[in-house]
Amino acid sequence: MIYDYPNNKVDSSSIVSPSAIIGKGNYIGPNCYIGPNVIIGDNNRIEGFASIGTPAEHRDYFRSTSGKVSIGNNNVIREFTTIHCGTSDNTTVIGSNVIILNHSHIAHDCLISDKANISANVTLAGHVFVMEGANLGLGVVVHQRTVIGAYSMIGMNSTVTTKSSITPGGIFVGSPAKFIKKNTLGLERGKVTDDQLVEFNDVYKAILNGSN
Repeated sequence: MIYDYPNNKVDSSSIVSPSAIIGKGNYIGPNCYIGPNVIIGDNNRIEGFASIGTPAEHRDYFRSTSGKVSIGNNNVIREFTTIHCGTSDNTTVIGSNVIILNHSHIAHDCLISDKANISANVTLAGHVFVMEGANLGLGVVVHQRTVIGAYSMIGMNSTVTTKSSITPGGIFVGSPAKFIKKNTLGLERGKVTDDQLVEFNDVYKAILNGSN
């Protein structure tokens, strides 16, 4: 059964904390959990059994509810996805127009930028930064505190380690993931110009330097 949850459609079997802040036009399917420190924008579709806003999987925060989750607009979050709160006063952020497919895990303090695509069974450890338009294939695993470049493509079952360098606009495959070739199709689909790609590379380097 679907019922109205001010300007949204929320299945009656789902649990939505009264402290959660939810925009309008959202669909929340059966048996979902939306925690108290969650902010959700407009026009998102969250399918059944998704869990958003439980404490970070970190030994210092298993029983903490201080961190937050912020989700933008027009996202698709499929079945059995888990998105954990940030640590302390930090926030796990999902931008807008992001697709997260089934059984994916977004750990504490991750930041997924607009237009990113997260395929089924992807695991992001804590503090991962996924830049705009990045595409992570089936079953990709990403080590904590790693940066995924804009409009990059990571092939299925690849492992991104601390030694991987996932620069913008490339295709990466393997364990550890290594550069194969330019992501020409992804860049064309994203209408990314050469000048924009240079800018994305500058931002990528700045993020890396800031995390060191």
